[in-house]
Amino acid sequence: MKEATSAPAIEYYDYIIIGGGTSGCPLAATLSQGARVLVLERGGSPYNNTNITNMENFAKTLSDTSPTSPAQQFVSQEGVFNVRPRVLGGGSAVNGGFYTHASTHYVKETGWDETLVNQSYEWVEKLVVFWPSILEWQSAVRDGLLEVGVLPYNGLTYDHLYGTKVGGTIFDGEGHRHTAADLLEYADPTRITVYLHATVYKILFRHNIGKARPRANGVVFKDTFGVMHKAYLIKNSMSEIILSAGAIGSPQLLMLSGIGPRDQLEAHGIEVVLDQPLVGQGMADNPMNMLFVPSPQPVEVSLTQTVGITRFGSFIEANSGLSFLYSSAQNLSRDSGLLIDETDQPFTVPPEAMAEAAETINAIANGTIKGGVILEKVIGPLSTGHLELQNTNPNDNPSVTFNYFKEPKDLKRCVKGMSTVIDVINSYAFSKFRYSNMTVQALTKLMLSLPVNKRPRHANATISLKQFCIDTVVTIWHYHGGCQVGKVVDRDYKVVGVDALRVIDGSTFLRSPGTNPQATVMMLGRYMGEKILHERGQERKQELDIREHKIGVSFCYSEKAPNYSFLLKATSAPTNANYDYIIIGGGTASCALAATLSQDTSLSSPFQHIVSQDGVINARPRILGGGSALNAGFYMRASASYIKEAGWNETLVNESYQWAEKLVAFKPPMLQWQSAVRDGLLEAGVLPDNGFTYDHFYGTKAGGIIFDKDGHRHCAADLLEYANPIKIKVYLHATVYNILFRSNNDALGTKHTAYLNNNSMNEIILSAGAIGSPQLLMLTGIGPVDELQAQGIKVVLDQPMVGQDMADNPMNFVFVPSPNPVEVSLIQVVGITKSDSYIEAASGLSIGSSWAQKISGSILKFLLKTGLASEVLLEMALVAGNVNKTIRGGVIIQKTNGPISKGNLKLLSMNPNLNPSVTFNYYKEPEDLKKCVDGMKTIMSVISSEALMELMLYLPVNMRKKHLSASISLEQFCIDIVTTIWHYHGGCQVGKVVDTNYRVLGVDALRVIDGSTFNSSPGTNPQATVMMLGRYMGQKILQERLSNNGK
Repeated sequence: MKEATSAPAIEYYDYIIIGGGTSGCPLAATLSQGARVLVLERGGSPYNNTNITNMENFAKTLSDTSPTSPAQQFVSQEGVFNVRPRVLGGGSAVNGGFYTHASTHYVKETGWDETLVNQSYEWVEKLVVFWPSILEWQSAVRDGLLEVGVLPYNGLTYDHLYGTKVGGTIFDGEGHRHTAADLLEYADPTRITVYLHATVYKILFRHNIGKARPRANGVVFKDTFGVMHKAYLIKNSMSEIILSAGAIGSPQLLMLSGIGPRDQLEAHGIEVVLDQPLVGQGMADNPMNMLFVPSPQPVEVSLTQTVGITRFGSFIEANSGLSFLYSSAQNLSRDSGLLIDETDQPFTVPPEAMAEAAETINAIANGTIKGGVILEKVIGPLSTGHLELQNTNPNDNPSVTFNYFKEPKDLKRCVKGMSTVIDVINSYAFSKFRYSNMTVQALTKLMLSLPVNKRPRHANATISLKQFCIDTVVTIWHYHGGCQVGKVVDRDYKVVGVDALRVIDGSTFLRSPGTNPQATVMMLGRYMGEKILHERGQERKQELDIREHKIGVSFCYSEKAPNYSFLLKATSAPTNANYDYIIIGGGTASCALAATLSQDTSLSSPFQHIVSQDGVINARPRILGGGSALNAGFYMRASASYIKEAGWNETLVNESYQWAEKLVAFKPPMLQWQSAVRDGLLEAGVLPDNGFTYDHFYGTKAGGIIFDKDGHRHCAADLLEYANPIKIKVYLHATVYNILFRSNNDALGTKHTAYLNNNSMNEIILSAGAIGSPQLLMLTGIGPVDELQAQGIKVVLDQPMVGQDMADNPMNFVFVPSPNPVEVSLIQVVGITKSDSYIEAASGLSIGSSWAQKISGSILKFLLKTGLASEVLLEMALVAGNVNKTIRGGVIIQKTNGPISKGNLKLLSMNPNLNPSVTFNYYKEPEDLKKCVDGMKTIMSVISSEALMELMLYLPVNMRKKHLSASISLEQFCIDIVTTIWHYHGGCQVGKVVDTNYRVLGVDALRVIDGSTFNSSPGTNPQATVMMLGRYMGQKILQERLSNNGK
């Protein structure tokens, strides 16, 4: 692991993985066992950053707006705040840490090999997944879910089963996060190089005489000093570039590299490599809606541990005890303009409320918010959007539209999910954590008062769950698509129409696997790493016994990262170097991918903020480990149907999940808040109780997390522990500017220049995430020709689909103050509803000071306007401003499955460090909105209060307009307060930009392997699937290499 400033001007590798995120880290670790692997991660290291490693600081990372933050914020075109990870470990470094598998149906639909999928999950789980300690809140939610019919109780399981369960977590027993970056512990340090702060600007292609297809052969990346480097593939037919830049990064980078819709590429002056109109299409973000439930009892700080997987397509989860900093809340209050007052309603403050407020504020100095959120996430979703470049700068967010709730079925699922949430809130099991005099309508009004998104609020949102879902939709960060299988990539994640280029990450998903895609993304990294090594034609080395031979036991959560010889600063890279694979992005998929590809052949802030065109604040990871280094840590596999739809080999998928799980997945502790949400989900009917499982099942369950028992994060970067250190190099702070191509459109290399070795199997692999990968493709000249030309980018391939179908699973939530202390927890429990809404929760967290000031001011205004001033709520308002305290309470969220609504990503500049323009179109499809409404109803069932929904309308969770009706209409609530759950995807979708082998269509030696290839977000959280995808595709690529060498 090195800074990109250490990279030479040119280098050569067997595999170049763009994006060291949730899939990139397990992918890289796997590939390093058989080949020389380069991982290019635009962000920094997740280690030595307590905001990443410690669960209680979960929200701080997401609110960090610094240009080098591990979570890059963006707002979708629907006004939903979102983030893209920019840190090694990817989303696994910034997420809620929930770890659950995709359902067996998802695995079968994807076409993955079931045995390898299970092995890959286990591989991940050995290092980064833990069982949560279920305390009171999570237990209450669990029992509430069971009470309301989300049956059966499936106990502790990673599996996706209908009912209620406790899943895994990537937070250990001490609350420390273990991201996908931890999976780099598997890597062969002699074969892997990980460059941090290495921003890929484009993928390079060559056009061989006599061949119509361009071949990816390199990448161009920039370090923090602004020095350009190139990395090329070693001249070998098996060498590849693998995009694992996520659902925004991968389609974005494809477009920046010239693969995408011609008109879009030409509009940005990008030379068209391949006109691929489906790049950036199919972008989906599972909408999440939630209710915040103030609690009269102290609650634990908890993220999602319990989930209710319903049969109607909604997942119910909960968090508790989160905290916010005062300065943040006040700033957010000011910035939001107190949107709820735009309704022309008189703002009256009862004198007694003012007096009590002043007295209580002066009396209370410290504490945490007593309460939490119960959320629903919509499965899928069906609604999809697109991603469009805003410029040719890969550092900028593209424009992403997710079209939340565009499809009526999504909205219906949200409504059912929110009904289940409400039932859980009203359940006897959850009763100790709610105020008896606070009605569900009061909770909905509270949510509608919180600026969770930039969407308008409607008056009927307090009485209509449909409108509530629409108004308060937020992201659960499970966005996917953009490089979907069957559209952009084939079933081997090879980009269709080009050679030597794959996309292995969430951008290839057609929908989100399981209740949380994290486990499946990690699994995919391992799975594809194994597949690639098998292709490569070399017998894999005997797998490391991680328990006995760890290179660095405390890799992910120690104060000092392991001394991996292959982890280098990009400044140390030679001017020119050759590799078999060049992986752009050291994220959630790419770490697993790189570790796998290195096995068996001799051949500044981690969060970059982005606001989507929908007014939703989001972030992109720019750190080794990608999103897994920033996310809430939830680890859940994709559903079996998702895997089947993706055409993945079910055996290899399972092996890849297991491969990631060995290192980075843990069982969550399930303390009070998470337990209460779990029980509330069960009581609300999110049945059965599926216990603890990684698998995606309808009902409530506790999933895995990437935080170990000490609360330390284990991100996708940990999967590099699997890598062969002799065969892998990871340059840090190495920004790829473009991918180089030979005349036959073979990708050749990426200012340091890294070239592929001269072998037909060598490839550059984009794993830069759902924003980074399509962005870099465009910067490289692959994308819509009009967009490329508008940015002055030489068109390698007119590919109109690069950057299309960008989707971000909308998340809506309710903040629930608690009268009792709560544990610090991220996502551990999820309710997977049959209405395609996932309900999750987090508790006891604290956030950055600027956002906390806004929150504090918003809460105070809500209390004064509504006359609901009470000790606990006023305490919450004050504690929101305390820098050192956690809030007594948490959030309960709903994430919309899919989603169906899609948007697009567009370049804004040719600078890969800048965000492209991203539009997700939250709730564009009515079905997504319906899912949100169902999810918010489920949340309200869990917390049994509508006042909290109105409070949500006061919180500046996004930049969307708030409507008066949002306090009575769940549809408007979903729309107005939609936020991102950072599960955005698409932009380099399979079948549109890449083929089913994640090869970029129309060029050779270039793949995109990250969330940008997803058609929908896998599971309730894509992290596990992105890691799995990295491993899965690493295995597939090596298998291809093996088969080729055997000819």
